[in-house]
Amino acid sequence: MPYRRLPKTDRARIRSLGSAIAASTQNGIYTNVLPHDLYHRAKNFLDAFSREVSAYERCSAEQSSKRQSDKYEAALKQARMYVSHFIQVLSLGIIRGEIQRSKRAYYGLPEEQDSVPPLTSETALLQWGENIKEGERRRTAEGGIPIYNPTMGRVAVVFDLFKEMHSHRRMLQQRTVEAQENIAAMRPEGDAIILEIWNTVEAHFATLAQEKRLKKCAQYGVIYYTRTDRTKKSEKND
Repeated sequence: MPYRRLPKTDRARIRSLGSAIAASTQNGIYTNVLPHDLYHRAKNFLDAFSREVSAYERCSAEQSSKRQSDKYEAALKQARMYVSHFIQVLSLGIIRGEIQRSKRAYYGLPEEQDSVPPLTSETALLQWGENIKEGERRRTAEGGIPIYNPTMGRVAVVFDLFKEMHSHRRMLQQRTVEAQENIAAMRPEGDAIILEIWNTVEAHFATLAQEKRLKKCAQYGVIYYTRTDRTKKSEKND
């Protein structure tokens, strides 16, 4: 005896709702199987739910993309190298007496040290990248000779590329979490709408013979199973 079971995955929920909405009009004419209020609630929910599921899948796929990950790691490595080299050249200029030691403060660097601050974390790299950009701007604005090899222009290009990619990465992470939370919050409403649709559809076709009734209900997204090993296996993939 066939039995029904509510969708267990978000894509299955979308398919079920999509079938119900598609079956509600035939040749441009409303079938009247679903009340108008239920139809519009289902359609509005499906639009919103599909957007969140698509956003989650898109953001997750981009984050897990090896190509994107490799590009990010390359940009991170370049930015760290250029920021480090710039600070080293600045320190050498101070040691040679070409730049006043007091100017290190412009870059947020301690005056009494010539070492490069730790750039291991991305947060530290972002902070020091901004520090040296501002420090070089301030020092040269006072008439100081710009540092070369690497120039701040070149450092800024590399650093800003990393900064942009880092910002995009954070945005993807935040959007993924947001979509996850939205989807989780929407599921109970979606399941309630699906259950209401199924009950309405089954009641509408209750007088039909079983085979025809099951076929009609399935057109409106009602999911039926039979208790066989083959079907149980398919349930796990639903």
